[in-house]
Amino acid sequence: MEVKKLIIVPIISLKIFRKLKNVYSVFLKGIIVSNWSITVFITDDFVTGAPPNSKLDTPSLRAADVTDVSAEFVADPFIIQHDAIFYMFFEVLNKASGRGEIGLASSSEGSEWNYQQLVLRENYHLSYPQVFAYENEYYMLPETAEANGVLLYKSRNFPYEWEVECELFCGRYLDPSIVHVDGKWWIFAGTEEGDFHLFYSDHLKGSWREHPQSPILSNNKMISRPGGRLVVANGNIYRYTQANYPHYGDSVRIFKVNQLSEFEYEEEEVSCILKGSDKENDWRKDGMHHIDQLQISDNQWLIAVDGHSFKKMNYLLWKLDRIKSKYFTPNQ
Repeated sequence: MEVKKLIIVPIISLKIFRKLKNVYSVFLKGIIVSNWSITVFITDDFVTGAPPNSKLDTPSLRAADVTDVSAEFVADPFIIQHDAIFYMFFEVLNKASGRGEIGLASSSEGSEWNYQQLVLRENYHLSYPQVFAYENEYYMLPETAEANGVLLYKSRNFPYEWEVECELFCGRYLDPSIVHVDGKWWIFAGTEEGDFHLFYSDHLKGSWREHPQSPILSNNKMISRPGGRLVVANGNIYRYTQANYPHYGDSVRIFKVNQLSEFEYEEEEVSCILKGSDKENDWRKDGMHHIDQLQISDNQWLIAVDGHSFKKMNYLLWKLDRIKSKYFTPNQ
């Protein structure tokens, strides 16, 4: 027994030493955080190329606009129109919980946005709240990978109250993007490993099946993960992807889907449409990773995008800010 103790103690001590060394390293180097914001603008067509820089000059919504919780950032905007009002749903990273929660903003004309409130929070991370209407009902398909399933939510009192309607299928899928084409439903989804999966169903609530070619892509963090709502326009389907290399949230690309059936899938890259400005002190200096588009007339589209800049912070101050957020909200 004494021999076993002599073997175990050095191992435990080594583990503690390595942990303390890592903590000390973080204190010395600090922590890098991404400061995400959102902007909204109008174009004459859906986005297939890089929009003018003038459209991306100023954010429409920042973390500081969130009033009911302390927000670290806002990202992943999705927009929808209801009773002549535009609503935008987006991820709010709540400093107190450390999780993504879903926030709501509104606008009468699409240019000026007013933050309303959080509308959905769970005991798991939420993001990417794709909202859509179907048969006079409103649904939301957020990312719920931490719940190990793709969960469909339904509004009980639009736009404020949402409840889980059903699980479409299980698995830790990132940014599931849904589209209804020619009577069939499709979901495009990514994974942490850089895989692009494709699912289909005859009915919204299932049963859902994985495409025989899925995963369409494997171990590819440049073009596998969805970067916004799929767009059906001019008889074509377009998918947007976020490039997470060389770092997370680098840029957004557009692909044209040339073949989409229960047995075939083919696509081709069109262009890179969104990326960081590389300008000091710019809100989108270090990258962009999301786009949503709503057609508001024959020749007008309302476009919502996000972008970020990296910020180095003292780890202790960052940690204290997180702790403080558990007890104080911004309007207190």
